[in-house]
Amino acid sequence: MKQNITIIWGTSWFWKWLAKFLLDNFWKNINLIITWRNKEKWEKIAQELWCVFSDKNINSVENADITIFSTPISSIEKTIKEVAPYLKEWSLASDVCSIKKFPSNALKKYSPKSVLVLPTHPMFGPSTWTIAGQIFVLTPIKEKDKTDKRYIFLKTFLEKSWAKVIESNPSEHDKMMAVVQWLTHFDMFVLWETIKRLWVDVEKSLDFVSPIYKIMLSSVWRYIYQHPKLHWDIQMYNDEVLNVHKVFKETTNDFNKFVENKDEENFINTILETNKYFWENAKKWQIYTDKIIYLISKQVEIIEKNIWKEIELINIYSKEIKSWIIKKYQNETIYFLNWETYSIDEWEIKSKQ
Repeated sequence: MKQNITIIWGTSWFWKWLAKFLLDNFWKNINLIITWRNKEKWEKIAQELWCVFSDKNINSVENADITIFSTPISSIEKTIKEVAPYLKEWSLASDVCSIKKFPSNALKKYSPKSVLVLPTHPMFGPSTWTIAGQIFVLTPIKEKDKTDKRYIFLKTFLEKSWAKVIESNPSEHDKMMAVVQWLTHFDMFVLWETIKRLWVDVEKSLDFVSPIYKIMLSSVWRYIYQHPKLHWDIQMYNDEVLNVHKVFKETTNDFNKFVENKDEENFINTILETNKYFWENAKKWQIYTDKIIYLISKQVEIIEKNIWKEIELINIYSKEIKSWIIKKYQNETIYFLNWETYSIDEWEIKSKQ
């Protein structure tokens, strides 16, 4: 018997990735419904995905074996309050929000008692084409929920798909996210805004870059590219964030004073103390960045060895394949003999030699 799955969504595009992922892996075993109020716009997308569209949330969950809330953080409690009381008895209810205490409390409060509430956090964006190597956090509310066969199935499936599964709970998750997510976002936004206020020509700065600087800018862009409302909601609805704000500002002020006062001793000692704190994991992080730099260098090496030879390019997004004789390589651009040009950053290179 097929499982009925409903995705309740708002403005996040992650629902589309989620719908496609479920259909790619379980299309023979599920009936999928996606919901939204704007029927005219989104019914066509549902047809493209080969699933059913509905503009009626409550009707869509009454017979659903699994209901997944993929709505913005700011509207999820309102949506859960509206929909959760009508969830099918003994069904499973989940969400894919970036914070967990807020939606899990709402699901627990408004869902029928028999419903298994399983909050999750896929820690990647909709541009990800595979979950292999990606982090997927499962935050069951009760310890006994881990013995439920549906939980075991999900965890086993993710692990067999080479995802890194983290088992946590909503409270621990949000404490970690206040650092892992908020602190990272905040640092990136301040960095980008500082560059903007200094009127730095970013393209020109790339002429002077080390690989680490380029990796850093690429990381910043991944966050800036996402809708700022998502980042705002993370700030507003994670009650662990304000303490991180406080410590971050204190630390920034300390380093600012070191420089203003030409206090070399405290500047160096603070960094050395920090080194001691992180030393146990430092080698692993060094290896990680070394690998990225190695892969970049390896690509260039392959190109240089194959000038005036035929090479094969595979697009990292579309998986489109291009094959032709390479004429030259300059400024991170590959020039083919047929006058086509491609950026090395978007293509994986495989020599035919």
